[in-house]
Amino acid sequence: MANLIARLVGFSSLPFLSALLPFVALPIVARVGGVDGWTSFNLGQAIGAYAAAVGYVGWNVMGTPMVAVTRDRGERTALYARSFYARIGIVGAVGAGAAVIAVVLAPESTRAVAVLFALTGAVGGLGIAWFAVGVSSVSMIVWFEIVPRAAATALAIPLLLWTGDVFWYGLLMLAASIAGVMAFHLVYCRTLVPRWVGWRTVRHDISRLRAAWGVEVVGNLYANAPVPVATATSSVTQAATYGSGDRLYRYGLLGVVAVGNALQGWVLEVDDARRRVRNRAAIIILAVVGVIGFFFLLFAGQPVTALLFGAELAAEPLTLLWLGVAFFAVAASTPLIRNVLMPAGRQRPVFIVTVVSAVSGLAGMILLGDALGAAGVAAGLAISEMITLLACAWLSWRIGLSARPGFSAAAPVMKDL
Repeated sequence: MANLIARLVGFSSLPFLSALLPFVALPIVARVGGVDGWTSFNLGQAIGAYAAAVGYVGWNVMGTPMVAVTRDRGERTALYARSFYARIGIVGAVGAGAAVIAVVLAPESTRAVAVLFALTGAVGGLGIAWFAVGVSSVSMIVWFEIVPRAAATALAIPLLLWTGDVFWYGLLMLAASIAGVMAFHLVYCRTLVPRWVGWRTVRHDISRLRAAWGVEVVGNLYANAPVPVATATSSVTQAATYGSGDRLYRYGLLGVVAVGNALQGWVLEVDDARRRVRNRAAIIILAVVGVIGFFFLLFAGQPVTALLFGAELAAEPLTLLWLGVAFFAVAASTPLIRNVLMPAGRQRPVFIVTVVSAVSGLAGMILLGDALGAAGVAAGLAISEMITLLACAWLSWRIGLSARPGFSAAAPVMKDL
């Protein structure tokens, strides 16, 4: 219990450290950028987040448990090198695509802002948080992800106030993302560029992780689609107010990720009767987090977004209701996917569920968004996340909470039900 509490405190403090300076900067971004600038900022971040999910090539899903079961530092460094070379080419390709999409969808006057934040997000595909979680190192995330971004945000705030241009914030955040990865290489890998692992290894890893990659790509498609869909189907003003609600929703999900990170290592480090007990505890804890998030978005979402981003950009109550439903579903499904299904090698069933959820969710976002505006887009997101939750609950019940890992670090194997 003491071990669990220490991990929860350590990993749960990260979102608050990470979000502290952005919460100072975002109200300035909203007021300086106006409706167009705020829309482009949120659009670029949404596109970039999806680009990062593609760029991870499945390592963000399977990399953490692979590292967690590997004890030797040299083997862990080799695993990281494999991930880096599998990811870097994909990150470059999807970054270029993200920039093009940002240019097409963003308001003309603030396209550069959307492009910069799309690129910043894409570079996030080279992030090291998944590796740090695998080795249970909070300090690794602090020094190589939070500190560079915090420094960039601190520099950006006076520039925003001085120039009145959100462009500089995007440029500094892009530089910080690249600098953090390079610093990690120098400190942990003891080289600026990890040792080359060979094309055969890169192709092998991409092939063996294709199901996990598919889950990441398809799952994040509907998770990050709402802002672009709202921008395409609604007026600029409606898209901007949806962006405010989405921003609050995303910051809440940082808490889900933090608690999920702390619980994942705690659950997977045992491989006996305690696995079931710890899985049950993780499911209950994250379900409670989901309920708290639902009621916060429902009752406090509108006044909080009005306070942070201005009354004209405050989120609508109906939008916040559906975002609350989506929040609960994400929180409740997180331990099922990360601690039960994926470690047990059930990538393929999870991928099928994710595809069904994505198709249903995207169709719902487009149809309901066209009919109801921003609230309809949020409803489509909630539908997709609830489908994921119900299906993963059934799959987890099928295999039980004591399932042992169905992979090895050397060659992750996919199993079907």
